[in-house]
Order: sequence, then C-alpha cells, then structure tokens
Amino acid sequence: MNTANLFTRNRATLKLIFVAALSLGMFIPLLMVHAIILDRQQMQMSAENTIAARWGGGQTIGGLVALTRSSVVLTDNRSMEKGKHWLANVLPDLDISVTMTTSQRYLGIYEEPVHTSKVKIEGRLDRRSLDKLQADGDLVFWLPLGDVRGVRRVSALTIGSLELPARPLSIGSDINTGLQFTLLEKDRSRLQDNYSLELEISGSQSMQFLPLADTTRVKLESDWPHPEFIGKFLPLDRQIEDAGVQASWQLLGLNRPYGDQWAILETPMEFLKTAAFGMRLDTPVDRFQRNERSVKYGFLFITLTFFTLFLFEVMTKCPLHPVPYILTGAALAVFYLVLLALSEYLSFGLAFFVAAGLLVLIVTPYTGVVLGARRRGYLAGLMMTVTYALLYVLVSSEHLSLLLGSLTLLAAIASLMYLTRNVDWYNYGQKDGI
Repeated sequence: MNTANLFTRNRATLKLIFVAALSLGMFIPLLMVHAIILDRQQMQMSAENTIAARWGGGQTIGGLVALTRSSVVLTDNRSMEKGKHWLANVLPDLDISVTMTTSQRYLGIYEEPVHTSKVKIEGRLDRRSLDKLQADGDLVFWLPLGDVRGVRRVSALTIGSLELPARPLSIGSDINTGLQFTLLEKDRSRLQDNYSLELEISGSQSMQFLPLADTTRVKLESDWPHPEFIGKFLPLDRQIEDAGVQASWQLLGLNRPYGDQWAILETPMEFLKTAAFGMRLDTPVDRFQRNERSVKYGFLFITLTFFTLFLFEVMTKCPLHPVPYILTGAALAVFYLVLLALSEYLSFGLAFFVAAGLLVLIVTPYTGVVLGARRRGYLAGLMMTVTYALLYVLVSSEHLSLLLGSLTLLAAIASLMYLTRNVDWYNYGQKDGI
C-alpha cells in the first residue's frame, strides 16, 4: 500500500486529529477572553469599593455597652503600680428592629447594591449592677457600629427622662468604632432601667449584628429578594419572597465566644465580630460570573460545533478544507468577547441573545456555501441555535449547571455515536458530495 492510499484510507482519522488539535488550540483565545473578564471583575470590585467608601461599607450594629473604669494593679519585675482600666460590660436585654430599603448605585458602567436602614434599638440595663461596677463618676455607653461614615441620622439615647446626645467614640477609638453617650454624674440619680435609640444608616454589601447582651433579639425586614444569611448564626425564622425578606434571630450571652466583660483597649472590634450574624445583599449569578461560566463551557461548545461540521462532512460526503474550521472557530471565540462587551451595557439575557444571534447569522450562510447547499447551512444554524440556547441555560443556572453540563456532553456523544454508526470510515471522502 503506497503513501497516497494510506492517506486516503485514514482521511477520517487525520481530519479527526485536526479537529481535536484545533479544539485544543481554541484554549488560547478562550484564556485571553477569560483574562479580560478577570480584569473587568477587578474594575467592578474597585468601583464597588469606591461606592462603599462614599456611601458606607458593610455595616455591623451592636447593642449598647456600658464602659466603666475599674481599678487594677499593674505589675512588672521591679514595681507595682495602681491604675485605671476601661472595661466594656454587656447589658441584660437587647431588641433591634431594622427596616432596610435597597437601591443601586453606579460608577460608570458598574453598579453596586446599597441600602438605607432605619434601626430601632431598645434594651434594658441594670442600675444596681452599674453602681457596683462604677459607684461614682460619669457613666459612658458605647454603641458599636461597623462604619460610622454611613450614619445619616441618630436620635438621642433615651433613658427614662434622660436624653443623651451621640458623640464620636473617644475611648479605644483606634481599635473600635461607634458612637458614645455620656451620662453625667449629677444625672445618675435619674437613671432608669429601659433605654431606646433610633438611627438611620446607609451601607453596602451586608448588615450584621453583634449579640452584646444577655439576651439579643433581632428582626430584619428588607426589600432585597436575594438574601444570603452570613455570620455565626442563622435566623430562627425567615420568609423570603419576591418582594423581600423577613428574618429574626434570638441569641443568649452564652452563645458568644467571649464573656460579658472585657478590656476595651485590648479587645479590637474585629474580635467582637467573630460572633456577628446577619444578611448579605447577594447578587445571584451576576454578569461577570455568567461570562466566566460561558468561557468555561466554551471549549465544550466549540468542540461540539467542530464535530457538528465534521458530522456534516461525513453525512453529506462533502469534505471541508481546514480553513472553514479555522474561520468558524475564530467566530466562535469572538462570540465570548462580544458577549462580555454587550453584557456591560445590556442585561445578560439580552446580550447573550444579540451575541448568539450575530454568530448564527454569520455562520449559517457561510456554512451553507462551503457545504454546497443552502439547506445544509440552515440545518447547521438550527443546531447552533439549539446549542447556544442550552449554553444560556447552563450559565444562568445557579445550582444545576454541573449536572446539566455533564448530561449535555453525554447526550452529544451519544448523538454522534448514533448518527455515525453506519459510516464506513475507511472510505470516507472517496465519493462526490450530494
């Protein structure tokens, strides 16, 4: 058998090797598109950080904490010195009610969900315990807040007939943040057990709470329909609807990883946040996640398209030159770049529809010409339409994408096996096309 005959009899094998090599080569443009997506994601994150810096970042709200000065003995190897130390003391009961209203803020073409929340804080303090902790002098109360920049309005702290104005935290402010309320010594006789406070804060990304009481109860209402409950504790009750979410928590002091009293100058707020819980403004499968998923499935769908062309070769006995494969592959790779660019200005669904429509409009007539019959081009276009409709389902699904992707691959392989079951691969391409 001479070389020409050997080449002819193994033409199908050589074409399959070429198709496989070209499919692997498509990793290069797909990786380039993926790098562009990562770069755009970084720009999105930068825009989100800028918006958070101007509007307010992730918020954390704690209950009212009493700051008392306690006498301690400081010792070293050679001397003993008596001094004062600030201690933070949790109070008996805490109720927090939050009504959150969300909106979108934009920086260029990038957007970030933000919220404005009306917060009502009520609780109970124990006068006798406070007198034991600090018998005389001013009493200082601390309201921990994650980002004071987001405070839009704050009422006075009401304790019975007393109204204490809010001030920036001055004690341990290098490691803690929040508001400070001072009860003067001359007013201590008017101190009652119940207190209340209202404030309006803005923030982004999340809203969390600190269980800084013996018993902490939190109720949250929001118009955000895609909550992600985060932190140390899940809500006891929750109701999620298209109109928003309602959730409630109830925690005891023993649920915290720290006690009822600590040295404020030695305990940063980041440590207190280890017991935080709350809700994040989740964005389900955003445009960059969907673009990234599309590229990850790109190799599969480009390979399926190449094997579809090869299947047309086999079924029509009309061999194709490698150039149509390369040009079709180039169009398929550019689809992902066009999809990314359009999705920054349009909704992902509309961007996908436009990009896929342009791809089908380009490939369909071209395939009809190279395959020698217009109807073959229409059939190839129909198959491509079905293929990319399936791709949209895969990238839009939050939980079923892996299952659907693996089943799609299995179905595609089974279809190829079925359609080529009677092909004489050794005589492939030796007859004229029909």
